[in-house]
Amino acid sequence: MRQAILVSAAAILSWSALIAISRILLVRFGFDPWAYTFLQLCAGGLCLLAIGGKGRLSLASFRRPSTWILGVLRVLSAALFTAVLVWVSAMEAGVLGAVNVPMVAVAVWLVLGRRPARLEWLGHAVILASIAPLVMTLEGGIANPAVILMLLNEVCLVAGTLLAERHPDNSGTEPGSRARFTGAVLLVTAGLFLVLRILEDGGVGEVDWSAPLIVSAVLVGVFLRGPSMFLTFWSTRLIGSQNYMACCTALPVIGMALEQAAFGLGLIDVTRFRPETVLLTAGVVAGTLIVVAIRVRAARRRIGAVA
Repeated sequence: MRQAILVSAAAILSWSALIAISRILLVRFGFDPWAYTFLQLCAGGLCLLAIGGKGRLSLASFRRPSTWILGVLRVLSAALFTAVLVWVSAMEAGVLGAVNVPMVAVAVWLVLGRRPARLEWLGHAVILASIAPLVMTLEGGIANPAVILMLLNEVCLVAGTLLAERHPDNSGTEPGSRARFTGAVLLVTAGLFLVLRILEDGGVGEVDWSAPLIVSAVLVGVFLRGPSMFLTFWSTRLIGSQNYMACCTALPVIGMALEQAAFGLGLIDVTRFRPETVLLTAGVVAGTLIVVAIRVRAARRRIGAVA
């Protein structure tokens, strides 16, 4: 249990740091977002493959269709989330994205047959009630492009998380196997990013491949992107898709705290802090805590009944 908590907390902190540092670099230095992300994925993937293969690069994960499907889902999710940010701030996107908590509960019930605890729906109702005011403030309400795109994004995230939880290369306890699997997913995602760029713009000739861009992206890829994905897959294996998605509701809170710290230090000139969004985020976190508490209570009852 202690390991699961530490791994899950490390995953959320790592993702929060990745998002905050990436925003600082993109805003402060004006890096090309596609090139920055592409190099991150390549660096993180190659590093994990090298570590996991102990000097040899195993191709087993690349031969599995599920690895490529996972890469496609991550590309679609990244593209959809980026599109959402055209209409709303990152923290507002985090509030909208909390819909994945009830979504994954339903998905796990339908796909895996793990029915949620009866009182768990109270927490899901609190989450949805916290999202509703934000949706109503958007032009067109639920028909707003941000809402539709976020729902599609969460479908990809939920599907990808469930797939990662049950992926054969993520099922064991050996860190090397999980590192090779994570590295393969990152490189598959990078390859798909490259294909989409070529299809959209005809190539990458117009990208300014400056030394600061390359060094920054490689360092972030090795020390944050790779570890974030590795910890995510490990966490989903330890605590399951439902509980990992619940943990993710803390991302906008931690991310905004880091962004405010960066603003206070003068690393960025613009902050997207809005008190009303913080209140909605607090509601989302409260609903998530209710869900988790009820799940823990139900698990303890099952253990007691078996004993």
